[in-house]
Amino acid sequence: MQIISRMDAIFIILYALLIPLLGALVFAASGQVIVLFIIPPLLAIYLWLALKRPLRRRRAIQLPVPPSWNEFLLSHSAYFRGLDDAGRKKFARDIVLFLSDDNIAAIHGDPVSWQTRLLIGTGVATMLHGRPEWEPPLPDGVTVYPGASFDRNYRIEKGNIAGQAPERGPLLITEESLMTGFANPGAGRNVLIHELAHFFDREQRKSYGRYPQRSRHGGSGSWADLLTAEWRQHLRLGSILPTYAAVNEAEFFAVACEMFFEKPNRLQAAHPELYEMLREFFNQDPRRILF
Repeated sequence: MQIISRMDAIFIILYALLIPLLGALVFAASGQVIVLFIIPPLLAIYLWLALKRPLRRRRAIQLPVPPSWNEFLLSHSAYFRGLDDAGRKKFARDIVLFLSDDNIAAIHGDPVSWQTRLLIGTGVATMLHGRPEWEPPLPDGVTVYPGASFDRNYRIEKGNIAGQAPERGPLLITEESLMTGFANPGAGRNVLIHELAHFFDREQRKSYGRYPQRSRHGGSGSWADLLTAEWRQHLRLGSILPTYAAVNEAEFFAVACEMFFEKPNRLQAAHPELYEMLREFFNQDPRRILF
């Protein structure tokens, strides 16, 4: 993650130049002196709104990382443990940037513990570790439910839903499932990674061509083309992925992402092309991290 992307910075500069230019044109056309007095406060308001997030992020990374974070991450994240010192600093910085946006909330206004917030940040930092130019595709943030499940009517401790990635709205996850996912990394199941994968998948399908293209069997194709082929093969022959992966391509991608970040060696051995696609997609190889 970045304090501000190059593209955002370019647009901010362009709009900051455009406001006084338009003001000057309006003054030239109308001769109204009041226009000259409106331009400075209008420009100041725009810059305050545009730079609010980058400045907040800059302030956040200038603060020292709490010592308790390092201990907590070492005990709860196998991924963090596998990083070298430079990787751990980058990982913690990504968490700080993500949490500075203050987009994690509990239902009914209940407080969210720093441990829960840190685990959510850990999932985001894990998936973005190889893509510093990306932002987490969570414009509406994350909502944490207490307990282990909710039902389709979002009643707590009813039904069997542990997490959800609605097309509109925040990522939903239960606190117990979040804890369980990081407590058992060898299980190859992590609800947070699964639901985050849905948001990445959806963002890609809405902005085709933004993410890397790859060659397959000598021909050009997108990662989505390969994913379709792998999913269809899974439907015909089965695979090491859980049966839930057969529901549709989106679930296949999410389940594969769980195993990619939790049991990469096993996924690569059974699905080398799928693994390579995910390696290119996230620009990282968890086999080098999770020994």
